[in-house]
Amino acid sequence: MADLVYPMVNGYRHGFASVELTLNGQKFRGFKAVNYSRTRSREMGRGNHPDPLFKTLGENEYSADVELYLAEFLAFQLLLGAGYGDVFFDCQVTYGPHGFDTTTDEIIGCTLDTTEVGLSQGPSPLTRKFNLNPLKIKFGGVDDLT
Repeated sequence: MADLVYPMVNGYRHGFASVELTLNGQKFRGFKAVNYSRTRSREMGRGNHPDPLFKTLGENEYSADVELYLAEFLAFQLLLGAGYGDVFFDCQVTYGPHGFDTTTDEIIGCTLDTTEVGLSQGPSPLTRKFNLNPLKIKFGGVDDLT
């Protein structure tokens, strides 16, 4: 395990300003949010003892969504082209503020299966939120399976 260096006074940690989003090879700076997760569902086997005897390898489920500002979403839609809902693409989320190693999470095998639009009066910019429906996520580029 690497030792973390703690500054005596001040210092930075990972924040939203240190996040870089890449969709289908194109970097996007105009995004409001990116969220993703992995869940492993396992079943435990039991015998004639109060403690479980084993766990199954289980099944992974991945979810991810991105919220882009309208101009960036339209540029991304154009990048994917006609039939954009059937185009597979990858997503990378990279972060690395000063003093820390840069790390990249890989969201693999994405498709645009939903697009959410919410329009309301007020000063907020228009956005499009969409699910990536990934086949795999590697946190820090590391696969959770051997």
